[in-house]
Amino acid sequence: MAKTQDFGTVSRRVLLGMGVGGAGLLASGCSLFDSSSGGSGGGSGEDGAKSITIASTGTIDALDPHYVNNSMTIVPSALGEGLVMQSEDGSDVVPALAESWDESEDGLTYTFHLREAKWSNGEPITSDDVAFSFQRLLTPSGAGTGYAAGASSFLPSIGIKGAADFQSGASSDWAEVGITAPDEKTVEVTLEAANPDFLINMSHYSMTVLNKASVEADPEGWTAVDSWVSNGPYRMTQWDPTTVLEMEKNPEYWDADNVDIDHVTLQLGGDLPTNVLAFSAGELDIIGVDSEGLSGNPSLEEKLTKVDGYACHYLQTMWGGHDAIRDQKVRQALSMAIDRGALTENDPGKEAAGTLVPSSVPEWSEDLMIPFDPDGAKALLEEAGYGDGLPPMRVQMGFESPMFAILAEQLKDTLGLAVSLEVLEGGVHADTRWLPYEDTSVMSFYYGSFAGISTMPNWILNIFGIDHVRQFSMPVAAWDKIKATRSDESLDGAQIAAQVEEILSTKSTPEAQKYAELARAAAAELDEAKRTQTFLEAAALRDEMAFTIPLVWGAQMWVTSDRLSGLQGRPSPEGYYYKHLTASE
Repeated sequence: MAKTQDFGTVSRRVLLGMGVGGAGLLASGCSLFDSSSGGSGGGSGEDGAKSITIASTGTIDALDPHYVNNSMTIVPSALGEGLVMQSEDGSDVVPALAESWDESEDGLTYTFHLREAKWSNGEPITSDDVAFSFQRLLTPSGAGTGYAAGASSFLPSIGIKGAADFQSGASSDWAEVGITAPDEKTVEVTLEAANPDFLINMSHYSMTVLNKASVEADPEGWTAVDSWVSNGPYRMTQWDPTTVLEMEKNPEYWDADNVDIDHVTLQLGGDLPTNVLAFSAGELDIIGVDSEGLSGNPSLEEKLTKVDGYACHYLQTMWGGHDAIRDQKVRQALSMAIDRGALTENDPGKEAAGTLVPSSVPEWSEDLMIPFDPDGAKALLEEAGYGDGLPPMRVQMGFESPMFAILAEQLKDTLGLAVSLEVLEGGVHADTRWLPYEDTSVMSFYYGSFAGISTMPNWILNIFGIDHVRQFSMPVAAWDKIKATRSDESLDGAQIAAQVEEILSTKSTPEAQKYAELARAAAAELDEAKRTQTFLEAAALRDEMAFTIPLVWGAQMWVTSDRLSGLQGRPSPEGYYYKHLTASE
């Protein structure tokens, strides 16, 4: 029987992740090729060591967890660790590098006590490594705080005192940031306000602790196989970004006695149909699957682990294009004209997303759902002056999917709208989606998907957050001014931060500014009922603005071989922790 973990019923918090773009950032499929550990398939070697092979359609071209990249799929699951990790069901945290912690009565200060743990090179892990890692994460780098690939991976909703100002460059004094290391085995974190989701945020991959000595010794090459110093259950033995990443058990890991698998081969960059064939032939132990891969294959369904409510798939307005896209009633009409149920028909990996906040969030409300209402959509277009028809609509994406064709046909049937679908090479799509679209005869959107911790603060403050909403509500000239300000070498960090905030707070729409007010007020609210209500108000307002239009919520799905156990699925980029996997001989 398939194992389904429905995180919509978890009583408190569910896990995090960051972004997923197309299929790129998800470990979900693979190819057949040999590797230095003996090729495909698992088993036990002559020395009795256990090996498994996992397949991924994605690649891993970076291993720095301080930026949004595919390191999120492997560092927190196998090669690194933070102060805490998630519990088995993903609803809470358990000790990792920190063996315990204390919370002050006012909820503002957390004191973490480090365990006696070592790096893979045998040196002790100290609070200096922790403080260094967090300072490096927050040091302004020009990467920005958005969630596009290459941006800083820090979660603003974690609420560390002074962190946002330090990261933006508004402050250059690290002493003003609420992170200190009183002694070698103690780390203190002070918050701006009490945050019930603080600890679960601390399990995010951005909070992975790095080896200070190795990073400082080789700032450019510390992630190479020969330079990587691990604090996780595994250490690298081979890495080619597009084909393979191999690992062996880290004997210095603090919990090594409870790590069952000795060797892991992660095959990269393959295709799902090939993976399914290899899995069926007993050559692979884990593959990620989608609905197409499962279709007509009951033997795979029996081996399925599924985690709902992981990612939100959406349409995002682009700057430029026809002015109709700047009209809120037009955007609302487009959203109301989408039959999201039809987009998910016969697709067990997707749910209709009537709001940007997934239903897996504990405080989620049915009241947020945007109705499928063609007549209401047409009435809004009449009010906006487009009763005779809208200009054509263009949607760019980085891969093909039947869902896009269904969406285009729906909008044609409900609104008479001509929709063109442009599938771009993944890198081209990523590079152009935040650039103004010059053809003013069409309304231009891009398709994207994003995932994150299933808490309301994360889906309001981090994902489609304050700056995202304000930026996309601005005219293109204001966005150009922000980009120019950020690249102005004559300005220091504080000046850049102040000027960017001035643009965001004055050139964005009144509705976007109201969203920012509500989101900030909710984050600072100590009364739980008021906090939830204010977050819900912000979520509803964001959906009404419809700069970002939800389509479906996606699940994570894996199938595992009969010899494998211990896959604890959770809605996060890493999906599961490798240390919990066990295999029979």
